[in-house]
Amino acid sequence: MKLNAFLKVLISTLVVLLIVGLGVGINTLLNREKDPDDDPIVDPKDPVITANFEGYTVYKLDEVSFPFVIARITFVSDSAMDFGIDQLITSEQISLAQTNVYQDELLSKKLYLSYQMVDFELPRNKQTFTVNLFIPIKNPEAVKVTLTTKFKSNIKLEIDLTFAQGVKEMLGYVEDPGVVTDNETYKLKILGLEDLTSFGVMRKYDDGSSEEVSFPSTAKIYAVKVALTPLKNHTLLIAQGRYRIITSGQVSLSMSKDYFVEGFSNMVGIPLSVYTEGYLIFDVYSTELSLLDQNTIFEVRFENMTEWIEITIIE
Repeated sequence: MKLNAFLKVLISTLVVLLIVGLGVGINTLLNREKDPDDDPIVDPKDPVITANFEGYTVYKLDEVSFPFVIARITFVSDSAMDFGIDQLITSEQISLAQTNVYQDELLSKKLYLSYQMVDFELPRNKQTFTVNLFIPIKNPEAVKVTLTTKFKSNIKLEIDLTFAQGVKEMLGYVEDPGVVTDNETYKLKILGLEDLTSFGVMRKYDDGSSEEVSFPSTAKIYAVKVALTPLKNHTLLIAQGRYRIITSGQVSLSMSKDYFVEGFSNMVGIPLSVYTEGYLIFDVYSTELSLLDQNTIFEVRFENMTEWIEITIIE
C-alpha cells in the first residue's frame, strides 16, 4: 500500500512538472517569433507628430531625365518639433537632404524650384509648420511613392504619380527666342546660316562612289544650321526644306540626302529621335555678292506631315 501511494505522488509530480515545462516553452517560442518592430516601445516623452498633404504636383517633363513632385505638407505635434529634412526619406531610399544632383539638372534646363517656393530646411522648435518639399523619383515608370521618416512615427504619406499636371512654365521656364514648337512633336531652332559657295558639293551614289557636282557661275550654296528636338518619344525625318528670298520671291528646295559637303552634315532623310544639330543645303541663284543680309524665310516639312513649318531667318 505504501508503494502504491508513493507511485501516485511521483506520477502527479511528474505531470505537474511536464505541464509547467510546456507552458514555459510555448511562451518562450511565441516571444522569439514576435517581431519587436510590431510593437515598438515608445518613450512617452517623445512628441506625437502627424503630417498631411495640403496638395502636391507631379512633374514629368521632357527636359529632365526624372519625374519629381513638389508637395505642400503640414506637420503638427503636441510639443515643439526638432528634426531636420535629412530625416525625411522616400520609399526609393532618397533622402530629401541629398537631392543636389537632381536640382543641378533642373537648373541646367532653366527650371527653377524657387518659383514654387521649395524649402530645403525644416523650421525648428515649432508645434506646427507647413513646407513645400522637392521629392525626386528614381523610377520613371513608378506609379506611387511614399514619404516617411527615419525615426519612429506614424508619418507615411503616399503620392499617386499617375497624373502629372506640372508644366515647365510653373518653374519659370521661358522658351529660347527663335524656337518653333508644337509642344507635342518637335522643337526647331535656326542656329545659323553658312555660305558654302567656295566648298565642293559632293553627290553620293548607291554603289558607294561619289563625285563633285558642278553648278552655274551664278549659283550660291547656302547651308541653314538647324537644331531639332523630337518630343515625347517621336522619331522625326526631315523630308525637305525650303529657302525663300522675300525680296525676289525666289524659292529653293533643299538638296536630297545624296548630296553633302564635308564638315556640314546633311539632315534631310535621316530618322532622328534625339536632339540633333545639322544642316540643310540649298543652291540659290543670284548676281548679288551675298544673300546673307537679305530678308529670308526657312521652312521644313517632316515626313508624313503635309504642312510646312516656317521660321524667319532674317527680317
